[in-house]
Amino acid sequence: MQDVSTNIYQNARKLAGLTRERAAELLNMSVRCLADYETGQRIPPNDVVDQMTVVYNNLGLAIQHVRASSNAARLLLPEVRDIALPQAVLELIDAVYDFADDKSDRALIDIARDGVIDDAERPRYDRIVDKLQGIMAAAMALSFATKHRKED
Repeated sequence: MQDVSTNIYQNARKLAGLTRERAAELLNMSVRCLADYETGQRIPPNDVVDQMTVVYNNLGLAIQHVRASSNAARLLLPEVRDIALPQAVLELIDAVYDFADDKSDRALIDIARDGVIDDAERPRYDRIVDKLQGIMAAAMALSFATKHRKED
């Protein structure tokens, strides 16, 4: 499993422009406790991460935390990158156009029409699902897009 403290918690705090001391105060915890989360000594429980997402105004942190804590979540949820709004828009539009230009929608209809994905259809189906996952990741990045912020 990926080290959950590859510092998604510290990165979110810094993006919010908070010092560790101020964040600990807002989260009603000790600086030492927050430092433990940010250095990987401890993994914060879900309720603490819920507080962090509110205090840091960063919903993407919740997704990153769940993905880091659960193999099932990593399979279901795309990795969400914290990118600027213009980049997020361009990446989403590019992914959607790529899907349409490749006529993946039509291919998916053809594959699914009989309710069975046979061995000959499987490679094309897998490529289509990969493209759809890329669109989902780009859409989530857009929904969590931030303005360019300075890191402290």
